[in-house]
Amino acid sequence: MASQSNLIYALKDGQITSIADVESGLKCGCVCPACGEPLVAKKGTQVMHHFAHLPGTSCAYGYQTSLHLAAKDILSKAKKMVIPAVEIHFPGTHKREIISEEMEIKIDHVELEQRFGNIIPDVVVYSGGKYFFVEIFVTHRVNDAKLAELKKANISTIEMNLSKIEQTISAEELKEILLQHNDAKKWIYNASAAKWLNRFNQCAEKKEIAGHDFTQYVFDCPIQKHTWHGRAYARALEDCPACTYCIFRDDSCILCTGRQQVASIKDFSIPGEIRKAQRDQLRAQNYAESKRQPHCPICGSIMVKHYDKFGPFWGCSRYPDCDGKRSIGINKIALLP
Repeated sequence: MASQSNLIYALKDGQITSIADVESGLKCGCVCPACGEPLVAKKGTQVMHHFAHLPGTSCAYGYQTSLHLAAKDILSKAKKMVIPAVEIHFPGTHKREIISEEMEIKIDHVELEQRFGNIIPDVVVYSGGKYFFVEIFVTHRVNDAKLAELKKANISTIEMNLSKIEQTISAEELKEILLQHNDAKKWIYNASAAKWLNRFNQCAEKKEIAGHDFTQYVFDCPIQKHTWHGRAYARALEDCPACTYCIFRDDSCILCTGRQQVASIKDFSIPGEIRKAQRDQLRAQNYAESKRQPHCPICGSIMVKHYDKFGPFWGCSRYPDCDGKRSIGINKIALLP
């Protein structure tokens, strides 16, 4: 926890004030933003300039509170700021879809701690006829209850993580963090990303994961990644995570947009008949590829390349449920075109 003697911001006549802008000593007329007790401005030559409580005063949250107020003050006076890129994050997958890149926006005006229904955001930023919330994280993140309210209200919100800020930070350094590119800023909710994720979900099929351990699979793969006894399937641990049509995955199911051929936002603007033709072409490619791979002599499934101490060999993709094997050398002669 930050020491109470390292405040570099305080309140003076109700306004947030930097240590650089006041006189030394008690004449500064400043009070602690957390406990309200008088502060002494120490501006010597041996240590960093700072505000200190009077001897005998106990205050555990002065530094965090002063940093929180300083951030609000900087945002309230800013004319421009850089906001993070907007991305869709598809749960349980490595798939990402960028809606807009990081950009600098013009700030029309801001409001501090104004109530919006059940929500009191730290800062409301208005820009170009729209607005979003900014939450300042010094000691406590936005909790689940508040995040649920933000989603319910469908209000885009940036969280600025100042929890790891050094106690020696200057006002200019803090301003740089808040207004310029910085990894401390992220969207904890974005209405545009939520809208597009909902569109992906609406055109997706839910497919249950069958099997166990290393042989998990889903049946009726729309792009017919593999076939087994005439039925299309995909390996849930290998094919689906690498597939651009997998938009959700957990231990029991996946959501797949392969039948609609929607892998990115731009695909929504492509006519359905063209996407269907693309799907049929992909199926044909997968079928042709399957003919270049051997089939298991026991169950008929596609075989995949494995390695042991003797070198490479073809093993059944349903292993360990099926232990079918073939020699690489034999199948090079018999199966490759």
